[in-house]
Amino acid sequence: MPRRVGLSIKRATPYLRPILISISCFVCAGPLCQAQQAKKPFTVADDIGLAYFGDPYTSRAEALQFSPDGKYFAAYTERGRLELNRVEDSLRFYRCEDIESFLKHPDESQAPSPVWVVNRSSAEGLIIKAWRWLADSGGVAFLEGTPYGSQQLMLADLTKKRIKPLVTQKVRSLDAFDVRDKSHYVYTVANLDPVQKIQAERKAAAIVGTGRPLAELVFPDSWIKWLSRRSYLMAVVGGKRFEVKRNGASFIADGGVALSPDGHSLVTVSSVAKVPVSWETLYPPSYASSRTRIRVGSSANQYVRIDLQSGSEQSLTGAPVSGDAGMWVGDDTPSWSTDGRAILLPGTFLKSDQDAPSRPCVAVVDLTSNTSTCVEILKGHTDEKDGVEEGYHFIWAARFVHGDKRRVKVTFLSHEDESIQTTEYQEDPEGRWRAVEHVGLKVTVKQSFNEPPRLVASDGHVSRIIWDPNPQLKDIELGEVALYKWKDKEGRERKGELYKPKNYKPGQRYPLVIQTHGFEESGFHPSGLFPTAFAATELAAAGIAVLQVGVVGACPLVTPDEAPCNASGYEIVANQLVSDGFVDPERIGIIGFSRTCFYVMEMLTTGSLHVKAASITDGLMFTYSEYVLNTDRVSGEADAVIGAPPFGEGLQQWLKRSPGFNLDKITAPLLVVGEGPFSLLYMWVPYAGLHYLKKPVDVIMLNTDEHVLRNPEARMASQGGSVDWFRFWLKGEEDPDPAKAEQYARWRELQKVRDENANNVAASHAN
Repeated sequence: MPRRVGLSIKRATPYLRPILISISCFVCAGPLCQAQQAKKPFTVADDIGLAYFGDPYTSRAEALQFSPDGKYFAAYTERGRLELNRVEDSLRFYRCEDIESFLKHPDESQAPSPVWVVNRSSAEGLIIKAWRWLADSGGVAFLEGTPYGSQQLMLADLTKKRIKPLVTQKVRSLDAFDVRDKSHYVYTVANLDPVQKIQAERKAAAIVGTGRPLAELVFPDSWIKWLSRRSYLMAVVGGKRFEVKRNGASFIADGGVALSPDGHSLVTVSSVAKVPVSWETLYPPSYASSRTRIRVGSSANQYVRIDLQSGSEQSLTGAPVSGDAGMWVGDDTPSWSTDGRAILLPGTFLKSDQDAPSRPCVAVVDLTSNTSTCVEILKGHTDEKDGVEEGYHFIWAARFVHGDKRRVKVTFLSHEDESIQTTEYQEDPEGRWRAVEHVGLKVTVKQSFNEPPRLVASDGHVSRIIWDPNPQLKDIELGEVALYKWKDKEGRERKGELYKPKNYKPGQRYPLVIQTHGFEESGFHPSGLFPTAFAATELAAAGIAVLQVGVVGACPLVTPDEAPCNASGYEIVANQLVSDGFVDPERIGIIGFSRTCFYVMEMLTTGSLHVKAASITDGLMFTYSEYVLNTDRVSGEADAVIGAPPFGEGLQQWLKRSPGFNLDKITAPLLVVGEGPFSLLYMWVPYAGLHYLKKPVDVIMLNTDEHVLRNPEARMASQGGSVDWFRFWLKGEEDPDPAKAEQYARWRELQKVRDENANNVAASHAN
């Protein structure tokens, strides 16, 4: 039987039984799940066209939301439109009574249609962001992504079935918001001064570069998208718009904002002018060696309540947020109870009555009694063998349930199987918070790594599909995906997803591609965890096994052991698959993306595993070039990763540990992919070095500034390029498409370079 885990959101209604909405994941097993009646192999184009609930690459926590009055719920989906080269986000609004009637009449074959569907599209990016219902259930507000990284605050009016902007004046970016109704809302607006400065100096005869990154000077248009902007806080109260000031000066908002029910105040995160000495000992990190901790003289933040008219600021806890001590939450946005008497803080410390060290928690501040209570204690990482405290899970967000100050829902990522789940708490008469369970109607996103997502409703007796967003999959062979387990070098069990090649036969050895940078047991990810470079099901359809992995060992971040530990972890699991008789040891490839580019380069330059081909896309590699290109952003972290700065005696550490100084040790053909000129600048060293050394290397620049690719054509180039690259090097196969003839002519020349190098090495050994 499937094992069920899930995320739950309960809604209240004065007339009906309580209704539960959840994102639930099923780990499927047995012959029923493995039987595939497909008609054609899965392709990159099929992957691009899939619709997902929520944002499939960061969090599914806001895929489903009920209206405050409990009469509607909305489901958010995203997919690519390759034929239009657009990304399409949708909000589907359903009437709850229609779903309840559908369950009560199983003879009805037609599922209820949504009462309204909102479609928004763009060439790239996440279009609908941070959507939330209005207090009167009359619609939802959301941030709509626009070109150049800006965002617009929009209103989807359910009563009139129309979309309109809430903020009509031209602003470059809206980074955070909260809304009660059409006349009461707050939002942050980016400071445009740095952008205007860059644009103006393009006309000057000379530009001062001191203290600025090279990329900002060389690629100003790309750099504008990555500017670290400070956001001003704006408010609309009773229809009147004004900037929120503090002591007569602009208030700089650094986090989420929560508007009070009366529209007169808000809660947000604010920096502390002077960190008290006592905070260093009262609010420690979860383990002694943590580099993230509160220190006198450094910055710290706290939750504050701000009066919108006067600008007066009041600290809610007199203590810092949990992230300052290394215990983060996914969404630190606070929220109000409907009566305006309580505020929920997702991650904060509370000051102890005995002035003793305390642990951070999800907390509720009762404004009436001026007291604060912990709903759930945050757990963190440790120096011990298991790496985390008992009961650890990563908290995505926390919210009041339907605005009730005595009910709290905590959404978290399970440490055991990385599924998204929730715990609902209720405050008892003694003021203690206890986990509770609820029964009733459920609306669920049912999916697993072997099961595409579908919207399902159930009432405890009957379960029925409301909507299948991907009916085209019935004609496509997805192949078999299995959970693969192995032991790391410390003997701890690790997990990954093993995509078995088409027409898999036990006992036969297959080529293998290891896809790094994340594993989620409960989600449906045909390409792998991300769409950038990864193409797991597509590669499997071409006869190549793929292992998608995340954590492969107890590897400490930002230390000299970070890359060697991860590289060793990849070798251990690859060798285990070889030992299992599943993988051909002479045909192993690996893909690095983002930070795992560093791990792949470490593996290629120092590892003992024979890698036949590799690719890296848009990531850090801690080369000397990265160091000098952007010293303010990279240097401190690089010093810790390598063990010293690259000057004086520290240069010897760099010569030994930085992959950029060890390119001569690489023998595998390497595909280097940058995402736009800004990215390629940082990716240039491995290409230039290997090209100079006459080693097989190819470089591609995607015409996009996205990191996690959403643009359909960019995804086709990235994922399709991975399929072509590994088919060529691991199987000796070429796509007959005439448009790719030049690509294969280039790679055949690289093949000659590889063979010549191998012959030279063999000759030198013979002598």
